[in-house]
Amino acid sequence: MVKIFQYILFLFFCICFLISCGNKKEAELVLFDFESDVVLDELHWRCQTLLSLSDNYFAHGKKSLKIQMFPSPYPGFYPALSHKNWAGYESFSFNVYNPSCETIELTLRIDDKKESFKYSDRYNKTFKISPGNNKLMIALDDLKTSISQRPMNLECINRFMVFISSPDKKHVLYLDYFRLNFVNRASKIP
Repeated sequence: MVKIFQYILFLFFCICFLISCGNKKEAELVLFDFESDVVLDELHWRCQTLLSLSDNYFAHGKKSLKIQMFPSPYPGFYPALSHKNWAGYESFSFNVYNPSCETIELTLRIDDKKESFKYSDRYNKTFKISPGNNKLMIALDDLKTSISQRPMNLECINRFMVFISSPDKKHVLYLDYFRLNFVNRASKIP
């Protein structure tokens, strides 16, 4: 009788474990993590910007993206975005390491319309990147166009860009771990 009870108890815990594993959802969707050279093929390359993988200043995994931006209108990181439906997530975040002693202004641009390039029809925000590690997190509920404050269509994010506006000298930053986050996926995503 005791062995049967132990066997039933064991089966109960096994079933509970399997159910909890089956319901477990990831807390994030990683968009770019720079762990292999393959990711370099997913980037739009621009003059006056040098991109390379680095073993330094990573936030996740073992590598980061070293970005060297030279004086020009908008040097920066312009990825080809494969995951365009951001609906159901709570925030967009990434890490930036600034190895210099000075604060750098870095702009994040997010577009939800493929055909429109107007400043008034996209999200644009400039962040002050202090020396050392910086984690940037943008609540997706706060994604509104720059002038009209129209909420962005999270089901159709066409692109995002991270850049410096017309630097007067070379700047180096390390980017890593671009991701979409949510607290309780089970309640947000079917």
